[in-house]
Amino acid sequence: MNLVVLARRSLEVGTGAALTLSALGVPAGWPFVGRMYVHQYHPQSFFDGAQTWLAVHDDVVAARLNVQALVADVASTSWRSEDGRAFQRRMDAYLADLRGIEIRAVVTALTLYTVGAALAAFILFQFLVAGAMAAVAAWVLLAAVTPLSLAEARVLATQCLLKLYEGYRAMESLLDGLLHGCAAALAASVAVDVGVEAARGDRSGLNDLAAATFAQGPMLIWGTANRVERDLTAHGLGGRFPGEGLWKSSRAGSPLPPGLPQLAGAKAVNDITTGSQTVTGRYVPEQAADGSYTFPWE
Repeated sequence: MNLVVLARRSLEVGTGAALTLSALGVPAGWPFVGRMYVHQYHPQSFFDGAQTWLAVHDDVVAARLNVQALVADVASTSWRSEDGRAFQRRMDAYLADLRGIEIRAVVTALTLYTVGAALAAFILFQFLVAGAMAAVAAWVLLAAVTPLSLAEARVLATQCLLKLYEGYRAMESLLDGLLHGCAAALAASVAVDVGVEAARGDRSGLNDLAAATFAQGPMLIWGTANRVERDLTAHGLGGRFPGEGLWKSSRAGSPLPPGLPQLAGAKAVNDITTGSQTVTGRYVPEQAADGSYTFPWE
C-alpha cells in the first residue's frame, strides 16, 4: 500500500475509533486525532530527492575525471614556466571544489534517505497505533452491549489509551529530534563550505547563498504560513487550547469554544481529500525554470 494512503487510513481509523470511544464515554482517544492529522507525510519525495543528488554526484565525478585527464595531458607537455605552475594551482583548486561538491551531494543524499526512511517508519507505527485504538473501541463497544461492566471497561480503556498516547508522543519526540538533526547536518555542510571559502577570501559562495535564499523567499513565506495553518487545525481537532509550543496560552488545556472543533474537523476532511491546506494550499508560489520563485510584484 502507498505510504500516503496508509497515513490517511491511519487518520481515518484513528478518528473513527476516537468518535466511537467518545460516544461511549471515553474521550481519551481524541488527542490522537490532531497528532495523526499532523503526520500526513509523503516520504517518496525525499527518496526522489536523494536519487537526484546521487545523480549529481555521479555527474560531478565524471566531470572531475575528465578534467583530471585534460590536466594530465597538459602536464605531460612539460609546461614548466610560471604560467604553467599557476595553471596547475588553479586546476588543483578547481578539482578540490569538485571533490567538495561530491562529498556534499553524498551527505545530502544520505540525509534525505534517512528522513524518508524515518517518516515511512513513523507512518507504519502510526497505523499500528490506529489499529490498537480501533481494538480498544471495539472492546468498549462490546462491553456496552453485553453484561460486561461498561464502567470498568471505560476505566481500563482510558488507562490503556493514556499509556498508548505516552508512547506515541515519545516516538514523536524521537522523530522530531532526528529530523532536526538531519536539518542541522545539511545546514552545517553548507556553512562549512561557505565559511572555508570566505576564510580564503572568496565571498562568491556567501553571495550565492544569499542570492539563493532570497530567490526562495516566496516559498519560505508560503511554507511558514502553511505550517501555521496546519498546526492551528491540529489544535482545533484536539478540542482544547494548546498546552505546549508556540501556541501555548493561559487557557492551556481548557476546551475550545463550541463549534471550533467541528469547523477544524470539516477543514481537516477537506485538507486530506484535496491533498493541500484549505486556505494556503491555493497560493503556492509559481516556480521559474531556474528553480527560483516569483514574487508578487513580478
